[in-house]
Amino acid sequence: MDYLFAESPEPPLSPPPSRGVARQVGDALVESRLAGMGDADVRSTLARKLCRLLPDLPPGGADTVSAATVRALEQLARDHIVRVREALSTAIKDIACAPPSVVATLARDVERSVAEPVLRCCAALGDEDLLDIVAAAPAGWALSAIARRHGIGAALSDAIAGSGHAEATGLLLDNSGAVIAEPTLDRLVEQSAHHPDWREKLARRPALPRRLALRLADFVDLAVMEHLRRRPDFDDATVAEIAAATRRRIDWAEAPDQAEPPERRAVRLHRQGKLDETALGDAMSWNEMGFLRTALTLRARVAPEVVDLILDAHDPQAVTALVWRAGLSMRCAMQIQARAAGIHPRAMLNARQGSGFPLSPAEMARHLERYGIGP
Repeated sequence: MDYLFAESPEPPLSPPPSRGVARQVGDALVESRLAGMGDADVRSTLARKLCRLLPDLPPGGADTVSAATVRALEQLARDHIVRVREALSTAIKDIACAPPSVVATLARDVERSVAEPVLRCCAALGDEDLLDIVAAAPAGWALSAIARRHGIGAALSDAIAGSGHAEATGLLLDNSGAVIAEPTLDRLVEQSAHHPDWREKLARRPALPRRLALRLADFVDLAVMEHLRRRPDFDDATVAEIAAATRRRIDWAEAPDQAEPPERRAVRLHRQGKLDETALGDAMSWNEMGFLRTALTLRARVAPEVVDLILDAHDPQAVTALVWRAGLSMRCAMQIQARAAGIHPRAMLNARQGSGFPLSPAEMARHLERYGIGP
């Protein structure tokens, strides 16, 4: 490795470093050359020395000394010895003025011991790089490290939640410094049907919208209910509604006609005009899929085998179209995608603007036609 000071082609844009700092940088680079750059311990020491000097250098490589320092750090970030890169990562992770090119290289390192400290702690690692890393479907430990960052914007939170990695998403929900947009929370509430450990985390989220708290009450989970009822940001009416939802779920399970087969119960409620969205939600809370399939058959006026075919095909567009035909809401469609059709979170069809159907009536009719359902 050759760490040489090159003449800057442009005049300095910032005041040059003090003579003392420049001398320390020069001495460190010269000592490394004299000791022989084949020595990994020398390069590790160099990495730590240069990182300590970074805050005293002009930003952006604006002078000869700074430019030489950045070049040296860039080479160290690509060093073939892991412990050299580890030394650099550990030293640079807490430096806010670290060169972006250096931290971006370290963040993409295949070695966990190198990348993880930068992914988790380094403020110099920008959202653009982090979004690019998440989009590349990295190892789970990398997603978990990003989910633990002190401050996470809404776009990055959405990307982590959309990765399908349950552990990283759980860590994101626990992170009070993460901004999670309401549409993202909306999806996570539905997906918590398959991730019970998320529900308590969601119930503790700051500024949880009232309607999502009521959605969480769809799950018969006493610990979640207790968290929701104790939240100081909910008024008495909201707390009462949460308690009522809990009571209704319990009443559903303890009803005198509970011995009645779920399918027959659905037929009876349909005849009574009570086979509504509330009844379907209560049934899904207790995982009564026979009730749900019969309810969709009756409300959508299609053959039972067609309902089975659509749900078993894991087809989000067709499931949404079937729920639409049954006269139910997009919220219900999201619940059925997650709980009854077993659609992967990343493949789910989400609501438009929080509650609307994302497909037009003509598009949904075309999806139903594929399963032999006419107008």
